[in-house]
Amino acid sequence: MFKNKEYVFLVYKERSFSKAAEKLHISQPSLSSTIKKLEDKIGLPIFNRKTNPISLTQFGVEYILSIEKIIEIENRMHSLVSDVDKLQKGHLSIGASSLSIAYFVPETIAAFKKAHPYIDLNILETSTLKSKQLLDTGEVDLIITNRPLDTKEYEKIFLYHEHLILAIPSNYPVNKNLKAKQLNREDFKNGVTYLLNKKSVSISEFADVPFIFLPKDNYLRFCTDMLFEEKKILPNIILEVEETATAYNFVQYGLGATIFGDTRVLGLNTYKQIAFYAINSKYAARDAFIYYKKSVLRTRAMHEFIEMAISRVKNRPIT
Repeated sequence: MFKNKEYVFLVYKERSFSKAAEKLHISQPSLSSTIKKLEDKIGLPIFNRKTNPISLTQFGVEYILSIEKIIEIENRMHSLVSDVDKLQKGHLSIGASSLSIAYFVPETIAAFKKAHPYIDLNILETSTLKSKQLLDTGEVDLIITNRPLDTKEYEKIFLYHEHLILAIPSNYPVNKNLKAKQLNREDFKNGVTYLLNKKSVSISEFADVPFIFLPKDNYLRFCTDMLFEEKKILPNIILEVEETATAYNFVQYGLGATIFGDTRVLGLNTYKQIAFYAINSKYAARDAFIYYKKSVLRTRAMHEFIEMAISRVKNRPIT
């Protein structure tokens, strides 16, 4: 019904077919024919051609009002698209684990907010499994996770590599014969991966140690289970907790050992009462990625956040 609305609107503004045709750089008969075909298709005349200058019919008045509303909406959308493209407006929602939020995301978020203060930024702290569900339902635009996702459905951007380490109370007897293998703060700064040949240990060394694990639906738990299955060891699990930070706190109080990524250690406050070990296993190496759905348009805000995240990771002392 509103095909060639620009032609109709210009005739209305000029009150003349010939003047409108001149501005459109087409012939007057061609313009008249185009609008007549539109009127015939609608079944009602838009213009009263018997008046001089031409005027609108009763239907034509309503038609022009509708065109004006359409033009207003189009102009508003063009303005919005322009603002979003220039990052003057927009929304970005990110899902990540509590540890990613605590030790990695803040730096990128702070830089992003400083560079793009008009973008509405929302961070959802959630498990790796839940973050995928949020991505699938469109509740978040991006997720940061170690859990591998199907690349047929999701776009994957490498973020960083990490190695799983074991944290254990330093007063446990097992540490006595492993002192040379213990990791210190400088080791984590320099990168655990480069020390694996010198300082890594087998999970078998800790077969009798009590452990604090994460729930079964957590991807870190899957990796941890594989470490023990590889050596055909049944772990002594005394407690399951929801968050790695909680597990680490229990380690500080001497309750047992736990396993988490080396990228988190630099954010910890204490090293004195805990011994750290790099685990020698193919299941101890894992990568973190940013994912978003391939079916979703990668917005300018998403692009900027991804680029900032990659840039900041490159400048951090992590493996």
